[in-house]
Amino acid sequence: MKTILAHLKPPSLFIFFSLMAGIALGDRLPDFKTYIWLVLAVLSGLSILAACFHKQAFFPLFLFLICGLGMLSIQTKLYPDYPEDHIRRFFDLKKTCVKGKIVSFSRHYDKKIKVTLECKNAVLPDQPSEQVSGRIELSIYLSSGPIPQYGDTIEFESTLRPVQNFENPGAFDYVRYFKLKGLDGAAYCDQKNIRIIHEKKPKNIFLKCIRAIEKIRLDFYRFIFDHAGPSESTKALAALITGKTELISPDLRELFSKAGISHLFAISGLHLSIIGYLFFNGIFYFLSIFPKFLITGRSKKLAGAITVVPLMLYCIFSGFSPSTQRAFIMTLAVLFSLISEKEKDFPSSISMAGILILIIDSAALFSISFQLSFIAVGFIMAGLSLVKKGAFPYKDNFLGKTALLLCVSLFASLGTFPLTAHYFHTISMVQLISNLVFIPVVGFVILPLGIVSLLGFSFIPVFSGWIIHLCHFLISFSILSSKAFVSIPFSWVRTMSLDGPEIILIYLMFVFFYTLVKQKRTISATILVVMGILVIYNLLNGHSVKKTGPVLAITIMDVGQGNSSLIQTPQGHHILVDGGGFPDLSDFDTGKYIIAPFLWKNKIDTLNYIILSHPESDHLNGLIYIVENFRIHTLIKNSDMTKTEAYKKLMEICKKKNIRIWEPSGRGEAMYLGETAILFSEKADHSVSDDLNNNSLVFRISYKRFSMLFPGDILSAREKHLAKGNGLNLQSKVLLSPHHGSSSSSTEIFLDKVMPKSVIISCGRNNRYKFPHPDVLKRYKNMGIHTFRTDKDGAVFISSDGLDYGIKTHKGG
Repeated sequence: MKTILAHLKPPSLFIFFSLMAGIALGDRLPDFKTYIWLVLAVLSGLSILAACFHKQAFFPLFLFLICGLGMLSIQTKLYPDYPEDHIRRFFDLKKTCVKGKIVSFSRHYDKKIKVTLECKNAVLPDQPSEQVSGRIELSIYLSSGPIPQYGDTIEFESTLRPVQNFENPGAFDYVRYFKLKGLDGAAYCDQKNIRIIHEKKPKNIFLKCIRAIEKIRLDFYRFIFDHAGPSESTKALAALITGKTELISPDLRELFSKAGISHLFAISGLHLSIIGYLFFNGIFYFLSIFPKFLITGRSKKLAGAITVVPLMLYCIFSGFSPSTQRAFIMTLAVLFSLISEKEKDFPSSISMAGILILIIDSAALFSISFQLSFIAVGFIMAGLSLVKKGAFPYKDNFLGKTALLLCVSLFASLGTFPLTAHYFHTISMVQLISNLVFIPVVGFVILPLGIVSLLGFSFIPVFSGWIIHLCHFLISFSILSSKAFVSIPFSWVRTMSLDGPEIILIYLMFVFFYTLVKQKRTISATILVVMGILVIYNLLNGHSVKKTGPVLAITIMDVGQGNSSLIQTPQGHHILVDGGGFPDLSDFDTGKYIIAPFLWKNKIDTLNYIILSHPESDHLNGLIYIVENFRIHTLIKNSDMTKTEAYKKLMEICKKKNIRIWEPSGRGEAMYLGETAILFSEKADHSVSDDLNNNSLVFRISYKRFSMLFPGDILSAREKHLAKGNGLNLQSKVLLSPHHGSSSSSTEIFLDKVMPKSVIISCGRNNRYKFPHPDVLKRYKNMGIHTFRTDKDGAVFISSDGLDYGIKTHKGG
């Protein structure tokens, strides 16, 4: 252990790792704040005694103290002690009138903007106003009227909502995410219903400066769109210069991810390093004109100090998001190393930057940008240390700089690929080539030109407009080139979810080979032993979760107000039934953020069948991402067609990917997968109803003596038609509640025919339709049917060996 620690030479590295370890440990533990305080008190006392009487023991104790502080800092965020006047008291009540102050720059989307609101007052109808505290995220849907800005006090009426999770295995934890951002809930309001309160007292100078910078940002944002026109290229250009990354569409993000250049279109350390480099060199050469600065050698240090000012202003201009703040601190660390002529002590500077970032915000450790940035820097430093001196004999010419850029891109790509595979499920095979092309174009041409245009658009708009046109052409070229790169076979690969032990194992392999090259045999042997233990753990863990014997497994996922189910047959077939989805006004994609992560977590990249019960948004919209990003053999649907954009896109993707589309005939058909049978009902009788819900594709899946009925969103008329018909045998052990448990479905005649032992209701928490209806729940109870609900139980798991069946829920019910 001493040998290993000896190689972490700068003390700041010890402190950095201790702080990260404490934060990571505190994130895993329940609310232990009281105990942590006690431990910190003991460690503080021991550290003081060690400093006085046993100096050698002081530093280890100090590291434990730092670790404890890290644990406390993250637990304070995850388990806050809410005051009595907190805004949470008004969540999930009737419409509440809220007064508060905007404390963030606005984030622009296609049909809305989002801001952070510091709540000040809240009042319910016919109740007195109460002072409140806490922050919420406010979504303002654009219509008419003034748009509130940073520092404005506003008043609006909305139903305040707590942040809630979709309760599925491996799902993203939105509650934790919002807590780490310091947000307590969310609200939604139309722009025309917001009243901006003009306060009499003058705003302070700081607020005036921030508002002036935001005005310049919004004016330049509009200037770009006025000159380049509304297009994906324009949005990418605006995001690159102004930091409004929310403008980039999901499709464009996916393209950049596949090309391996996502980092170029976010305000990152690379951006600030380039901007800092340009300003530093410009100021340095200007100061070198004066003999006084040139002879004394102060021009370099003074240039570095002055460069901080434009860097800071640009960070504020770009929104000063947490990722921008981290990039700014890291850039300052690099700048400090250069002007203090301590390039060899670069690890210490980076470590100090990391410590400062985590002191400001301990939640930064869980930020993807933080992890990717420090991993990339660490691998670049380690990789370049392996390159022999003199390996770039022409480093001052084009060939040498190109070779150096290739090495830097290679080491950064190697270091970040396990994390990108984990978070984005994509590995770019053309990342080296694309970075070699696009870093010079985007970083050293478009970005500097964009800054020049920003500096001059108010004074010389014609010249700035020409620059914008040129930048727009180059961005369009970059996007077209990216499409060409990713169209090459095997230019990118989609990966399954890498879990924690797998990621650790990959990084241990990298460290093992690094220490092997460095001839650190003791460390190499230690790492090899740890890797062996992890491999054994993964094998045992993987073996323990395998199902014993042939089992039919059905998962009803929690997708909010919608339906989506995964069927896994004993023969290994994977069938996805519906994809959930929200109305087109929502930018939340259930396919991307719920279903795909669930499939990847279960190591599924191919679906034999997708069954679309009917083409409505709460069943269809989530399928688009799945069809785009998974291998699909057959899409099964009814004969209904709609003119919605979502339906058109789904059909276009199926045609493009040559996915077979099968519509079971009107008389009903069967599909046999070994001992598993899927029986489709006859087509809906249009004389009964021409409703999309009533026309749902109804089917019954059976395996030996077990069966389950999927009725889609059929209503009472179709239920009666099925119950009286002589077609599909409806009798099933389990029923997926028709139309999410609405009062228009689950009629007694239908339930008498199905005779289910259990019913699963797929619905959203506190949904606006008030599903499931109390009368339906009462009917289920009176008939002795055991009820499960995704809004209360989370995902529901049904498994059967063909003789008996069992039901479990994500929340353990």
